[in-house]
Amino acid sequence: MTTIITRLYADHATAQSVVAALVAKGIDEDSIQVIGSADALKATRVDTTVAAAYAAAMTGGQALLVVEAGFNPVGAARKAIQVVGRTPSINVGLVSEDNYLQEVIDPAYANSTMKGNPLLLTNSYVRLPHGHIFGSDPIIHGKTKTSAIRGGAYMSKMFWPMKLVSTGRNASSAIRGGKLMSSMFGIGTLYHR
Repeated sequence: MTTIITRLYADHATAQSVVAALVAKGIDEDSIQVIGSADALKATRVDTTVAAAYAAAMTGGQALLVVEAGFNPVGAARKAIQVVGRTPSINVGLVSEDNYLQEVIDPAYANSTMKGNPLLLTNSYVRLPHGHIFGSDPIIHGKTKTSAIRGGAYMSKMFWPMKLVSTGRNASSAIRGGKLMSSMFGIGTLYHR
């Protein structure tokens, strides 16, 4: 569900101050538009009856603020409504300036993936001017690891202080002292030392 939040302000500067307050509260700047003419209003997702009321009121230098607050992050619409409510806006006679849109899923794409799309389940990597959150490149090209512990120690050495592999004689019996199991019962074997 997406909430379309609209407010008409007296001038462009007032609308821009509200945009700055929205961005400061964590609203994505890409979901905010400031519209100065009725023609530009047609390209938005504002309801046609709501758009007609705003178009009739936009006679001078007024600026219309349009915020498309989606379901993610949770509470974005509530936050945006609180922020825009702090600045006085022009009353255009609408019952509500916040309209909820139900996102409709196209049944043709409901149970399928977009074949051939190179960005399926991914975000395109764009090198940011201030660097990536994990450094300058999200793929870390480092040395190959031989141990998960810093310094190269092996986990087994932490609780077993002796050598891991014995280089002693080959054992021919599982019993201490080197006896063969069959000799304990007096059974002859084919193996001779």
